[in-house]
Amino acid sequence: MTRFFRHIQFRFGTEKKFSAYFIYAAGEIFLLVIGILLALQINNWNSNRKDREAATKAYQNISQQLTEDRNELISVRDFNNYYSVRYKRASELIAGHAAEKTDSIAILIMELSQYSDFHRSENIYETLVNSGSIKLLKNSNITSALQKLEMTYTSINKLEDIHWEIILNELYPEIRGVINYATLEIVKPDRIRSVEIQNFLVESIYLTKAKELVYNKAINEIDTLGDEIAKELNHKN
Repeated sequence: MTRFFRHIQFRFGTEKKFSAYFIYAAGEIFLLVIGILLALQINNWNSNRKDREAATKAYQNISQQLTEDRNELISVRDFNNYYSVRYKRASELIAGHAAEKTDSIAILIMELSQYSDFHRSENIYETLVNSGSIKLLKNSNITSALQKLEMTYTSINKLEDIHWEIILNELYPEIRGVINYATLEIVKPDRIRSVEIQNFLVESIYLTKAKELVYNKAINEIDTLGDEIAKELNHKN
């Protein structure tokens, strides 16, 4: 009988120790899980903070590049518009057969080799894609607007290439033997009023008008983009 009670007492004691150990082990596991979750949360928070900082930096860089592009576009547009007026003046003088304006016509014809050419340091959207920074820009309106602006830039460059091609292939061959480049003297006055030169003037006038439209389009798109980026930066701050 005594042995029986001792056996019960031993089992009870063992089970009691096991229960205490189980509770201790469960507590250790719970604390370990909490620690892991907390570490993950801190890591996620740090990662998100770094992404926000990187996104802010990317937006600031884009904004700076857009400002530089806008200034360049305004300068190029004004240059284009100035020579558009000069082309028109030359066309009027040639069409008017004003012999006394021959010297003025010579100067204006030489100015036909001047054309606006927009240069930018880099392709903004392509740079963002290649660097992986595009993933940081969560505002789809901004990324879509950047793509649209790149297409507008492409249109600008195509028009400028066309302008240069007609200067190279149509103007230079026509005036090479007509005007003395050194003295601006017209050595063949009859050819200065040729159909070829008059047609070139008309082409140049239309091209400069088309370029003005696309320059203004790009400037307006940059302004809209700038407003979107400003809102995004204010939101992040």
